[in-house]
Amino acid sequence: MLYDFVVIGAGIAGCSISYFLRDKAVLLVDKVGICEKASNAAGAFLFPKVGYDTKYTRFVNKALLFSFDLYESLGIDTHKTGVLILPRDENDIEKFEKYKEGFRLPYEPKDGGFFFYDGGFVDSQNSCKVLTKDIPFKKINITSIQKEDYYILNGSIKTKNIILARGWEEIIDIEYIKIRPVWGQRIELKTSITPKYNYHKNCSVSKNRDGIVRIGATHKRVKEELTPNREEAEYLLKKANEILEIDGTVHSMKGGMRAGSIDYFPIVGPVIDTEKSLERYSEVMKGKIPDELFYVDGLYVINGGGGRGFSNYPYVAKMLADYIIENRTLPKEIDTKRIF
Repeated sequence: MLYDFVVIGAGIAGCSISYFLRDKAVLLVDKVGICEKASNAAGAFLFPKVGYDTKYTRFVNKALLFSFDLYESLGIDTHKTGVLILPRDENDIEKFEKYKEGFRLPYEPKDGGFFFYDGGFVDSQNSCKVLTKDIPFKKINITSIQKEDYYILNGSIKTKNIILARGWEEIIDIEYIKIRPVWGQRIELKTSITPKYNYHKNCSVSKNRDGIVRIGATHKRVKEELTPNREEAEYLLKKANEILEIDGTVHSMKGGMRAGSIDYFPIVGPVIDTEKSLERYSEVMKGKIPDELFYVDGLYVINGGGGRGFSNYPYVAKMLADYIIENRTLPKEIDTKRIF
């Protein structure tokens, strides 16, 4: 079979773009399974970005509302009970007073922080499986990609287009795209405490759901993947206790490497043919913006969503699908050429 698209990577990025291309002949592949790596370890918290009224803050909060709507339209429980975002230190307290001047989402001051009604979380694996319920999937590690009239993966899978969604473990080295891996861990706590809503400070703490509270954070830049461990769990518990008194026993620990970009925005769009572009416009090396760029035919990327993958990726996946299918323009802040 000749596919229209093969999506490499079945985390929330790959599952999101697969969903928006579901009317095409799409194959989703991953070496371990659907939402089995970093996305499975995500807290999958959905909460606003508190900060100055910048392009990034507006982007995150638009993505948040889009993703809430999408998940709810698919019957995915978003546990939307609101989130109390608290200042981390004395400096943050001063900043918070300035931040509120630019808030565009409904909120109210509460307990020294800001309570936003648009706050919740989703179950990571369930969300990915709902997004891909009609998408063919193969558990396979892609180790070779050849290009003829179409792409041939591992010598047997044929496709017109490839979408790279492998996070920090990209299969193709695209030299101008720099991904920053950041280790994150999530623990689930069996507890009798009953938080009224979700919290965020130096970590995120969920409302109690069936006797389980989840605590998560993305916080450690490392070069190699770690293993979920008790030391990290104790770190999360310590941070959670700065928000409210925590008691109970650790029910599970999950960890994974989030993939972030150097400017925090996701990296989305066609892959630039670096060699051809520099051959035609060598002055790019001196900082000049070229008249045009050349792209690798049929090769796209969706990456760099960072610790907000479950709100960022559905939003930008829709934009990527619209770019591919309807030739719509990608926003400059996410387009791959911004970092070339």
